[in-house]
Amino acid sequence: MSLTSDEEIDSSESEDEVSKVAHNLRDELIMSETSSSSDYWRKTAFVPSTAAFAGTLPPPPMNEELEPIDYFFSMVDKKSIALLTDQSNLYVLQTNPSKPVRISEVEMSHFIGILIMTGIYCFPEQRFFWMNTTRVESISSVMSRDRSLEIKKYLHVVDNQSN
Repeated sequence: MSLTSDEEIDSSESEDEVSKVAHNLRDELIMSETSSSSDYWRKTAFVPSTAAFAGTLPPPPMNEELEPIDYFFSMVDKKSIALLTDQSNLYVLQTNPSKPVRISEVEMSHFIGILIMTGIYCFPEQRFFWMNTTRVESISSVMSRDRSLEIKKYLHVVDNQSN
């Protein structure tokens, strides 16, 4: 059986890119080890900022163990997910009515989570998260690369046609 996916066709090119990234990271590590720390750091007294928080915070949960999803929804509420989903689906219909993408709120939540996770890693391109040699399971198991790129392409917050 012969599979011809984009990833298999470009595997030598991708492996070359991975090698280049690894080489550059190795060079940066060598440079940082050989350089003097006095070149970059200077000892000064710490001066805390004087800005005061004027708002109020909700009380911490009492005797409640939070799950990771609880922390996620404390940063991105469900109304925001619904807004992003609705506006993105509207944008798809406005730009390409013959090919609706139909993004669900669950997919939008997954996509936002993927964006947060991709901020942790330093890959030169997003496709590295889904490649066999550099695969990040917590990202690639949630959504396919093509679906992620499709949602990214149509991500919208407001209606372009509203006044």
